[in-house]
Amino acid sequence: MNILYVCTGNTCRSPMAEGITRALADKEGLPIVTLSAGLFAANGAPATPFAVEAVKDIVDISEHRSRPLSVPIMEAADIVVGMTEGHKAILLRQFPDAKDKITTLAEWAGETGDVPDPFGESQEVYTTCAARLKELVEKGLVKHKAEIES
Repeated sequence: MNILYVCTGNTCRSPMAEGITRALADKEGLPIVTLSAGLFAANGAPATPFAVEAVKDIVDISEHRSRPLSVPIMEAADIVVGMTEGHKAILLRQFPDAKDKITTLAEWAGETGDVPDPFGESQEVYTTCAARLKELVEKGLVKHKAEIES
């Protein structure tokens, strides 16, 4: 399964979710390929130092470089996971034909709500965000395990 995580700038939430998913999938032996992109991302920006620090005990995302969302990336994804309802709404407007594969991370995990943007905040806020991302990714992997393995 190809999972695409989408946030705003692709330097905080989506790279953390991408790395967390990759690490958890590797640990569980799940056939998942992860990628992330930003709706308004510059090309080639590193993950923020606070994001790298927040997930360092799970995965090393220090080599991550941001990428803007593109049609080929969207087409390659089996599921497109936005961090907020706002991201989902933009994705649905830009890619209406992909509506069946667009969701939020909370929805994918069987919950509701957004993952707030930690950009510009403290290390503590990033660490809290990373913990929430890990929780939602874990729930999503459990909930969708059968379709991931098929």
